[in-house]
Amino acid sequence: MVAKVILETMQNAKKLVNIAEHISCDVELCSGRYVVDAKSMLGVLSLPGFKVGELHIHTDEETECNRILEQLLETGLLADTSDAAKKSLYDITTFGEILIDFTWQGMNVEGQTLFAQNPGGAPANVAVAAAKLGSHTAFIGKAGNDMHGNFLKSVLEKEKVENKGMLLDDAYFTTLAFVNVGEDGERSFSFARKPGADTRIEKEEIDIEILDRTQIFHVGSLSLTEQPARDTILYAIRRAKEKGSIISYDPNYRASLWKDEETAKTQMRSLIPYADIMKISDEETELLTGKGSPEEAAAVLFQKGIKIAVVTLGSKGAYLYCKEGGAHVSGFVSKAVDTNGAGDSFWGGFLYCISKSGKSPEQFTMEELKDYVRFGNAVASLCVEKKGAIPAMPELEKVKERMES
Repeated sequence: MVAKVILETMQNAKKLVNIAEHISCDVELCSGRYVVDAKSMLGVLSLPGFKVGELHIHTDEETECNRILEQLLETGLLADTSDAAKKSLYDITTFGEILIDFTWQGMNVEGQTLFAQNPGGAPANVAVAAAKLGSHTAFIGKAGNDMHGNFLKSVLEKEKVENKGMLLDDAYFTTLAFVNVGEDGERSFSFARKPGADTRIEKEEIDIEILDRTQIFHVGSLSLTEQPARDTILYAIRRAKEKGSIISYDPNYRASLWKDEETAKTQMRSLIPYADIMKISDEETELLTGKGSPEEAAAVLFQKGIKIAVVTLGSKGAYLYCKEGGAHVSGFVSKAVDTNGAGDSFWGGFLYCISKSGKSPEQFTMEELKDYVRFGNAVASLCVEKKGAIPAMPELEKVKERMES
């Protein structure tokens, strides 16, 4: 369990240590890249940033979690007292496809094409990106019970993403994506998914212990391509929203996975009414909003109820729209070798900032959101400098260095 706590004073530090000492499992207090034993007064006082921290309690047992949250609330230490935050075990939970990206690596001496096996899938990428920065994340989805599915589950575990909501299906194989990367780092895709296991997840298979206790619930659009995943994603979004989660939506248009463009447009637009925050790329503005320019597209999304809309612009950064209007946020200079996962890493960074704030989407100022977009730009600029998506996701310290450069 992760809980955001208020420090600021010596008295609060004493209260926190007293609560931590009576917890049977390990308890860590995190502030940025610093991690200390929350049961140690000396450790807590050694933190350089003595304002707000994250309490990492190594248990998911519901009764114990509720008891600890109540103590933090009663002592005034809980930073976010909203219902969603009080119940949250996870900062961010993502739902959707997890797959293998076979990325082009050149030719061997016999002239045969070489591909590297990389873990991927937009929702899984977002979960890992945020986890690498320090968020407590979880993934819900399905892969095949095959060599690829087992590999993907082990990757999530390695990257400290909760994977108990990831199922392995004996009847269907893991989706495979063959990714060709051009000289400019841009991608083209070919899929083996007829059907892939990710499209076969049923409502009854959703791990509601994860779903019901997440601060931010993030989804993509590839689960909308086929049943039963289409009904399952709608069920999951509605349930998460009812439980008080912030709903995040990042549609990804892959033409070859849809019957036709009109079907894609209808289905991808169907999730907009449920979302609180949303990201699209500059290539998807017309499809999702009927407007060609990023500025007009973001404004349309806001009019449709999206509280924070972001349009990514590749190396040029991103365009942000919120209650205070719109703003361009420049990107960082980088030498792109592979743009696979760039948008996902950006959004993982942005959601990391949103979750750490403890605020609801309508509470943010333009200046705060511009800082978060700039942070996401820094994450993405580092990601594109290495091959693969998940293997290229940067850690927090590297992002801070990029932002200061």
